[in-house]
Amino acid sequence: MYLDFHAHCNSGNPDEIRSYVENCEKNDIMTALSGGLRYGGHDYLPNEDVVRICKEYPHNLIPLAKIDLWDTPPDPAELHRYADMGVKGFKFIYPYYAYDHESYFSIYEELEKMGLPALFHTGAYRPNSADVKYRRPVLDNMSPLKLDTIARSFPALKIVMAHLGTKIFREQGAELIKLHDNLYFDLAGCGNFLDVSPSELAALLKPSVFTRDKEGAYFRKMIFGSDSYITIPVIQTEALQAYQMHLLLNQITGEEKQAVLGGTAASWMGIKL
Repeated sequence: MYLDFHAHCNSGNPDEIRSYVENCEKNDIMTALSGGLRYGGHDYLPNEDVVRICKEYPHNLIPLAKIDLWDTPPDPAELHRYADMGVKGFKFIYPYYAYDHESYFSIYEELEKMGLPALFHTGAYRPNSADVKYRRPVLDNMSPLKLDTIARSFPALKIVMAHLGTKIFREQGAELIKLHDNLYFDLAGCGNFLDVSPSELAALLKPSVFTRDKEGAYFRKMIFGSDSYITIPVIQTEALQAYQMHLLLNQITGEEKQAVLGGTAASWMGIKL
């Protein structure tokens, strides 16, 4: 069974949810589903609703909670409240300050103690009404470099760099992946898993000293994430095919392949695939 670490709960419609789950079943995929409020100028379903939906389909859906990093930092106790509800990881996106602002450190410190992973959006983000309202840095606040301090300060925290910085920060993101043992990445979104060719990805992940990553060490830092939506399940199917192509054409097989397609993320969340 595979594990998709990056998907969005953008609908509570029972028929659409069932259709999404059927797609997961068809592809033999378990999905880490996140919702939450304040994604720039729009919201997804509240975390509590995502937890409820996941409990209805425990064989295919696992809840992540989106934590709002805004001008008043959230109470670390909120992490435990969600973990007690069954949440297995946390999502961060569109922060008021940069990800590495000191006011957010208590959240990361508590996450490290809890042993649960964190998914951070990095790279491109479409303009929206919140940009005009708050007039905050957006791409700079969510650039891969903002994860450098977090990775250094909390070395036991498992961090996934969503989208590998997109095309804007892709090289920067790849170098950081190679620098930090606790920093991983996904190619979520068709702008990434279809934008980077297998050979281009191999070049990005090439070790600084050796000409080829013969052991697949940096490919193993890749985490299967689709960026699919409840309302658009086909994205997940396309993502799985794209990841499998990257692995096949770069000769990543066996244990390393399974690690990318779910084994690594499942181990963080205590899930048996």
